[in-house]
Amino acid sequence: METVICNNCGCPDTLPLHKFRLDQESQDSWVVQCLRCGLVYLNPRPTRERIGIYYPPNYQASMLSLLARGKTNLIARWGFGIIRRRRTPSAQGVRLLDVGCSNGAYLAAMREKGWDVEGVEFNRDAVDYARNSRQLKVTHGDVEQVLGQLAGNNFDVVTMWHVLEHAFDPAAALQQIRRVLKPGGIVMLEVPNYASPLASLFKSYWFPLDIPRHLYQFTPSTLKTMLAKAGFHRIRVNGVPSPEAMVWSAVAARQSSPIDFNRGDVLKLNPLAMTLTFPLSWIMAQFTMSDNMAAIAVRAD
Repeated sequence: METVICNNCGCPDTLPLHKFRLDQESQDSWVVQCLRCGLVYLNPRPTRERIGIYYPPNYQASMLSLLARGKTNLIARWGFGIIRRRRTPSAQGVRLLDVGCSNGAYLAAMREKGWDVEGVEFNRDAVDYARNSRQLKVTHGDVEQVLGQLAGNNFDVVTMWHVLEHAFDPAAALQQIRRVLKPGGIVMLEVPNYASPLASLFKSYWFPLDIPRHLYQFTPSTLKTMLAKAGFHRIRVNGVPSPEAMVWSAVAARQSSPIDFNRGDVLKLNPLAMTLTFPLSWIMAQFTMSDNMAAIAVRAD
């Protein structure tokens, strides 16, 4: 385990929020908030050498299985369609890099739309699937390391869908993303929104915490600040309707146990519950108070 200071402002002073027992480390960890800038992060946390044990080969198997089952449900397909449209760049360009591309489903979809695509992924099995089954160019490794190896001024768009919260050094990752973008290129990303009232309501059972894989939690304010410091401007942050997070947080609170992605049967598709909670989640998103948020920013030159 390692102890860190704020990745945004360097302040070492924090307010403890939630305590978690990491059995693999035989040690407690805390979700803390920086007293200077408000960034929320895990401290102490597993080291880079140890974090891999929390990403076993079956990591995300439950989520991928859920997505596969959702394709047979009309309501779920409608929801997936909304996500695809939201994640399709409106900018005109040629080259797109997806950081944290998993098994390459998003890259394959963008390739069909005419983009020249490339990916970065930490999970070895996902990389192999993307390369062998989808014939995609995907580099294996952690975010900061791989981005540092890529050529600069090379991509029109860089996307990160729920990846920045996993990074050991999100500030460095954003700086590297600016470097690999062409002048005027854009970054599109989604992360959990710790400013959501549901984070305060559900506390340690809030689904997007995902301890210890989520090392950081952002608010609209801290995300904008970090993007600006990394060299981006024209930054827009919008709420993302997240009925699934609302439902799964309630499930975790009811069972008095945070949801563990490594349990293969943990995520249940409940179209009725998600349909009923969607209107509230949509309203919250209009005020950037939903469980997730999306940001788009332009490389400043």
